[in-house]
Amino acid sequence: MKPTVTPLFAATALICGIFTSSIALATDSEELIYTVKTSSQSSHVALGGTVIPWKIVKLSAQMPGDIKSIAGSEGDFFTQGTILVTLDTGALLAKRRSAEAQLASARAGLSNARMQYQRELQNPNSQSNSMMGGIPAVMGLMTDPVRNASGRGGNRGIDRSANLHQYQVGIETAQNQIRQAQAGIKELDENLINATSIAPFDGKILKKMAEVGDIIQPGMPIIVFGDTSRLQIQIEVPNRLLNQLTVGQKLLARLDGAKADVEVQVARIFPMAEQGAHTTTVKLDLPLNITAHAGMYASVKIGEQSEQSNALPIIPKSSIVWRGSLPAVFLVKDDNHLKMQLIRMGSASDKDHFAVISGLKAGDKILTTANSSTRSGQTVATTAEQSGEELKSHD
Repeated sequence: MKPTVTPLFAATALICGIFTSSIALATDSEELIYTVKTSSQSSHVALGGTVIPWKIVKLSAQMPGDIKSIAGSEGDFFTQGTILVTLDTGALLAKRRSAEAQLASARAGLSNARMQYQRELQNPNSQSNSMMGGIPAVMGLMTDPVRNASGRGGNRGIDRSANLHQYQVGIETAQNQIRQAQAGIKELDENLINATSIAPFDGKILKKMAEVGDIIQPGMPIIVFGDTSRLQIQIEVPNRLLNQLTVGQKLLARLDGAKADVEVQVARIFPMAEQGAHTTTVKLDLPLNITAHAGMYASVKIGEQSEQSNALPIIPKSSIVWRGSLPAVFLVKDDNHLKMQLIRMGSASDKDHFAVISGLKAGDKILTTANSSTRSGQTVATTAEQSGEELKSHD
């Protein structure tokens, strides 16, 4: 005999089933969402930075032209004074030869102007007499006394002064032409010097931005040159931690891929903070002969002695996603939609949790486990389905 199911029993079973499913859904949702708490165990923060050479310059073009030669490639070592880059100087050399010819002509003109001045000084009106075979001088002997007696003969002293002034102006003009030609040659010599880039110190080529044959304009970068015999770590320190640092102070740092910390020393604290990021640049000296190279990632541990050191938010490692080189988490809004939030990470409180310096506060709700497919705007349920977690539902 088959059992009889009354409608009341069926309805009761349906309600209980729905209630059981709601509990399961709530339980699973709570596991997906993590409420940010604070920890009193962290006494320091770890700031990410970059390894840089202690000396670095960017060699840029000072004049337009074609690159004729580059001394080497990335990693090649050169001593101070070595010519690293040379531009084609054929056009400049041609202009210099033309300027030298102008200078020679100007000097010849000066010599002639001085000779004419001396002749006029020692033999007045000699040029006019020579042009007419001496006739003006003979006529002047007969006519000048009569003209002077009648008051129409003019002033011979003024005429002679005017002639001397004319020849003096010719000398000054020739001298100015010489100065102009010399200035042109000096300018071309400076351009010839600017056509070559010389190593300012012993170092290596770190990066090439141009190749032989490229046409460049003034200001365009050609190579980055640096001294890698000594290395530094450059970090951006939040302003609230700046009072914990002094020049010469020793800290612990860890290079990317290293298993042990190394001791670094604060070398320079920049005098001005970045207005947008509210951080200050700090450079720290690495030990000599350390195995590292420029561009590596490094983290530096800075002790925090303020009251805030015991109130850093702690989040699970599984909630952190990386967008390029920036860590982020996904905030869970009141409507269960997700929003990506960039954070600044501190040190690990244990193997599964990290401290957060900025970006989160206690009480924020974040996604416990995130992956590369998680996006802003998704809901918690959608994220659970994408990560392979099955929510219980009543059929």
